[in-house]
Formats: sequence, structure tokens, C-alpha cells
Amino acid sequence: MQAIGRVQNDKGEDMQRGPVSQVIWRAPALVAVLASMWMSVAVAQTADKPVRTQAGIVKVVSGDVQVQRQEQKLPAQVGDKLYPGDRVVTAADAAIGITLRDDTLMSLGPRSSFVLEDFKFNESSGEGNIAARLAKGTLRYVSGLIGKHSPERQQISTPTATIGIRGTDFIVEVASE
Repeated sequence: MQAIGRVQNDKGEDMQRGPVSQVIWRAPALVAVLASMWMSVAVAQTADKPVRTQAGIVKVVSGDVQVQRQEQKLPAQVGDKLYPGDRVVTAADAAIGITLRDDTLMSLGPRSSFVLEDFKFNESSGEGNIAARLAKGTLRYVSGLIGKHSPERQQISTPTATIGIRGTDFIVEVASE
């Protein structure tokens, strides 16, 4: 009969575990410990970086249009994704067309500066909210699903007024000083 935790040869003699057998027995435990530590670090790093949800996409670009995302200035191109917090700036001869995930359409004319401050959209219910700021220039806005399901949750701010959108289509212009 063999005792638990003891190793015997084929003659029933007790054998001591050598360094190789100790490594073989301990390796799976070491791998498990290292894997759990690695996963803890990965989860902590993910928690530090909030997930940004795409708000919309650039559909049309004409002229020099820049998207300012955090500290970066990127030339806008058709197909680019837009996120809450992005600033869109158009030059004197430029314009851009944007479609948000709820099918809201926005067009910015020349010399415009626009920030999509907040965008949340539940695709199942069609509810959400949009908050944006037009610092200068022109904006045409045609509301999508959020406007149908939550019209009171759409807001465009300008330097002199805040527009609570109840309708579906409007144009606003903010003159340069």
C-alpha cells in the first residue's frame, strides 16, 4: 500500500523526490499563480482606461476639417469615427456631414467650431441623450431616434443661448466676434 504524498518505485521502496520532480509538481501551481497575477494587472489597466463609445461617423468632408481629440488634431476623413468630447473645426472653405448612431444628421459649414459634449444611445429602446456646443459657425441638425423617443434629451448650446430641441430639423448660426 502506498501512502499519500510518498513516491515508491516498482519494488515498493520509498524514493525521495529530486529537484526535477519538485519542479514538475510545482510548475502548474506557479503557472496558476502567475496567470492570476497577470489577469489582475490586466483588469486594473482596463479599469484605468474608460471605454469610449463611438457616437457617430463622418459621412462627407469638403476642404480642411480637423477633429480635435484630447491633445491630438486629426484631419477629418470620410469614415472616421467620432466620440463624445471630440471638437470638429472647419476652415473658411470647408464643411462636414456627420451621422450619429441614432441616425441624427449634422452638417457644419465654413468657419465652424463644434463639440459633441455627450452622446448616449440605447439601440434597443431608441432612447438616449445628445449634448453639443456650437462655439461659432453654422450647424444644420436633423434629429434621429433620440429626437423621436426622448426629444427633451437633445440640447445644443451656443455662446448666447441653449436650444432644447423639440422639433426635427433646424439651422443655427453663431457669428464670429
